[in-house]
Amino acid sequence: MKVRQSVGDRIFLGIVYAILIFFTLLCLYPLYLVIISSFSDPVNVAQGKVVLYPVGFTLEAYKEAFSTNDILIGYRNSLFYMIVGTAINMVLTIPAAYSLAHPKVKGKGVVMKLIVFTMYFSGGLIPTFLLMKGMGMLNNIWSVLLVTGCSAYNLIIARSFFMSGVPRELEEAAEIDGCTPLQTFLKVVLPLSKAMLSVILLYYAVARWNDYTSSLYYQPSATDLHSLQMVLRTYVERANNLVNNVVDEEEMLYWANLVAQLRYSVIVIASVPLLTVYPFIQKYFEKGVMLGSVKG
Repeated sequence: MKVRQSVGDRIFLGIVYAILIFFTLLCLYPLYLVIISSFSDPVNVAQGKVVLYPVGFTLEAYKEAFSTNDILIGYRNSLFYMIVGTAINMVLTIPAAYSLAHPKVKGKGVVMKLIVFTMYFSGGLIPTFLLMKGMGMLNNIWSVLLVTGCSAYNLIIARSFFMSGVPRELEEAAEIDGCTPLQTFLKVVLPLSKAMLSVILLYYAVARWNDYTSSLYYQPSATDLHSLQMVLRTYVERANNLVNNVVDEEEMLYWANLVAQLRYSVIVIASVPLLTVYPFIQKYFEKGVMLGSVKG
């Protein structure tokens, strides 16, 4: 049944929609500005002439970024770290979360307190680096794949879901039917946890894609194994050093402007994959917020 709106209701809704549109544009404009600045003449960007559209369209920063195969190698490495690393994350996180959520597991309270403790007080960078060095994992792929093997935050989300989202009666019925704990986990619990699994998978994948500190700390010499984020960071640093070493004032001004534009272009290069996929996975981020919330 259609309800007729009064003039006051329409005015109120119009104001609400106008405010929402305004704040949406306010949030999207910085991203849009980065994109159009990456295609604009760096001098015009520095002078503040780029506001709504590219001014002095140029691809110079992108040509400089793709002047070698480093970007493509970085893409390859980041995809590998994201796919393989996320698989390792899931294998380590989900079984651990299920075990800590099971009522028959003894000592799970103590283990959970230790896991939460790591969220406040971690070992630190130097002990972790010395551990990687002692295990012979520097300058290889394992230092990136294993150093962030499990997130305490994601483990807690998964554990909370297993405790409240999976009926214990179903597990008991599976046990009565002769299922082992592993069969119950694989055939009963996991099929009921697809929403949670997709959320945790997504969180890990995004974190893996954006990670550059692992390559920075644990792969100082293996440049062919660096992630895309690390490659882009190296590009900007290299361009900055070039500016400082140029003697000619005109050439120095050119490179200084190019470096400023290069920062915009590397942001676009690194963000394009996630920006392309995000509209299709936004609902899973919303589910993740609800899974981690306090209910009742």
